[in-house]
Amino acid sequence: MTEEPERKPDAAAADAAVTKIAVVGTGIAAVTCARMLSQAIRAGSPGLAKAQITLCTSRGKLATQMGAKNQAEPQPGKPFFDYGCQYFTACEDEFVAEVDRWSSLGLCQSLPSNSHGTISAESGFKVLLGAKCWVGNGGMSPMLKGLVQDLASEFPDILHHVQGFPDSGMAVKTIRKISNGWMLGTKGGKELGPFDLIVGGFAQHCLTDPFLMSGGASSASMLDCLRRVESNQLIVMQAVFEGEALPMNFVSAHVYGEEALSWICNNCGKPQQNGKVGTVGPQHLTLISTAAFAEREFNRNPKGYKHVAEEQMLGALARVLGIQSMKPYRPRINRINHWEDGLPTNIMVESRGCLFDVDQRLGWCGDFCVAPGIEGAAKSGCSMARVIAEYLQNPAAFNKHGLLPSQHEWLPISAANGMMDIGSFSPLLGLPSNITHTDLVPSALQGYGPVQPPSAWNPSKGKGKNRGKGGGKGSRLSA
Repeated sequence: MTEEPERKPDAAAADAAVTKIAVVGTGIAAVTCARMLSQAIRAGSPGLAKAQITLCTSRGKLATQMGAKNQAEPQPGKPFFDYGCQYFTACEDEFVAEVDRWSSLGLCQSLPSNSHGTISAESGFKVLLGAKCWVGNGGMSPMLKGLVQDLASEFPDILHHVQGFPDSGMAVKTIRKISNGWMLGTKGGKELGPFDLIVGGFAQHCLTDPFLMSGGASSASMLDCLRRVESNQLIVMQAVFEGEALPMNFVSAHVYGEEALSWICNNCGKPQQNGKVGTVGPQHLTLISTAAFAEREFNRNPKGYKHVAEEQMLGALARVLGIQSMKPYRPRINRINHWEDGLPTNIMVESRGCLFDVDQRLGWCGDFCVAPGIEGAAKSGCSMARVIAEYLQNPAAFNKHGLLPSQHEWLPISAANGMMDIGSFSPLLGLPSNITHTDLVPSALQGYGPVQPPSAWNPSKGKGKNRGKGGGKGSRLSA
């Protein structure tokens, strides 16, 4: 147990009257939920007037990398790769106002209007207009780090921040129910708590499974729900071009007509942490495959997919740029990753924007509750905060319908305009849907287990039970 100083009886009684809420997660959903709860507490919202928030973060999944190691913090003025979320749009007024606030803090800005579009070998590059396309200054990771720092500094009397990166010993790994609430366990063996209510804000199966399994029967219903989240798989390549400059008169583009490639971005055309656009030096590109290509190559060829991905994705890049040979451009592969949990591909029926086990006081939020991407994650975080506020105001009258649909079928996300393998974007862009998710992804319904050899199962039969998602890197591009 965490050691605490001896307190007088009256102080202990006062402390017991404080509602303690822990939010675990490093993505936009968790940060948004913690911020909205903090705002409600400061405003004296009924049921939250005496609440305290503990935000437990680790390494963010809005990932930005320097060099060959992904543990290095991005440095101002230096080249970087965004290899998680690539950009985001804002549709609803509440999120538009929030993004404007992020921009006013110097954490993000919109790409120049002529620098983002679509590309194909047949049609070339076409600019996308109609909505702002936002990116983090210096990458998505510095943006998220800035949002967490701003949150902690704005509410120092309400919110306590437990940082699990770079000190991984403080990263929360386990959950445990006791008689008076929940305890959280860190990688280094410390315990945090007790908490009256826990909110999770991450959705990678390789993280949610062990975390919720550590809670035993008390967290079993939430685990059953989260195992119904199905995600696509993607292959992300980081490439430095050390020869001639590639003929790219744009920063980023959605790719059409290529089986192996869905996205290309020159990170050197993005803004640095000081807001100045551009990074001097060789072009640093992020290439993202289609879901269909990644799911086929990894699940059928888990040991050789990187070689195939390098060859096919660079070949696709050459075709859409009209290049005969890559040799003059001297591509050097910095890293190739397989994302086991890319973006959610299904959603709850009649979703209320979050999950909440009223009996256990355990909640969860993430883009999978709304729509894949940054705005979906933010909206889910808002919904989670509102549900908690409503519940704490009058627990006896609280309507819990639809908040824990573990036994209901989840439906595929509709292929509306703006729905892509790498996320959901504003329909105002006029972006034709391009979702290529397949039935080659094993099911998580029965939990984790070794993936069977490709010869032992027939992908055409769909996602059978007892095929745990093993072997890939768990990451999420948004939540």
